[in-house]
Amino acid sequence: MKRKVVRKMSNSTNINWYPGHMAKTKREIAETIKLIDVVVEILDARIPISSQNPDIQSVIKNKKKIILLNKCDLADENETKKWQTYFKNQGINSVLINGNNGKGTEQVIKKIEEVMEEEIKREAQKGRIRKNYKSFSSSEFQMCGKSSFINRIAKKNSLKVRK
Repeated sequence: MKRKVVRKMSNSTNINWYPGHMAKTKREIAETIKLIDVVVEILDARIPISSQNPDIQSVIKNKKKIILLNKCDLADENETKKWQTYFKNQGINSVLINGNNGKGTEQVIKKIEEVMEEEIKREAQKGRIRKNYKSFSSSEFQMCGKSSFINRIAKKNSLKVRK
């Protein structure tokens, strides 16, 4: 016969459900965000809001941002268009991508250049040509395709992909 174990907790006990590795990552992002030109947030196109890190906006503040709606081939096309409109109405650029087959990766580079257009012009006026931009990729949600996209854009298998 199994006994049911019940633990009584006092009212003063605080339970922290925020894992330590997430707190550490948030601190590291806050430190390095100053060096970042563009934040690239990778979301699952099927569940964009659910796959979004709720803390990321408070950390990135007013940085330029592009949302990549990954796995767009698995999402309902009409719903995905609605999400793109939703993000556009918030002033956020979005690009449909498929990290597995590379669809949309070229558009990401073009979108970064488009978002950075003013900075590019300012640099050009100073006689500088800038070819590289520091970007930061973010997503809280596992299995949304971060590694697949990074491997695809880097043109090598730098990161392990879970299947």
